Amino acid sequence: MICVGERCDARGRARQKLCEIESALATRFNAALANGDIKISTRDCLRLCTTAPVIRLEPSGDVYAGIEINELLIEINKTLAGERS
Repeated sequence: MICVGERCDARGRARQKLCEIESALATRFNAALANGDIKISTRDCLRLCTTAPVIRLEPSGDVYAGIEINELLIEINKTLAGERS
């Protein structure tokens, strides 16, 4: 889940990050997206205001602000591995 609230989306940063995430997930986790293991959603505000887009992974609830795409993909991979164990 990515916050697209006013602060996180200052100058379109959250929506740009959302596009980057969608592209990276489609490339690296296409099967997981197709079978519903990964879902991408937005929220107007996660109430964790920062100047960087806030991203929350579920079901863990881990929150990241300003995370690079490659780091996020690593965290998603860990989450998927944990769910399947």
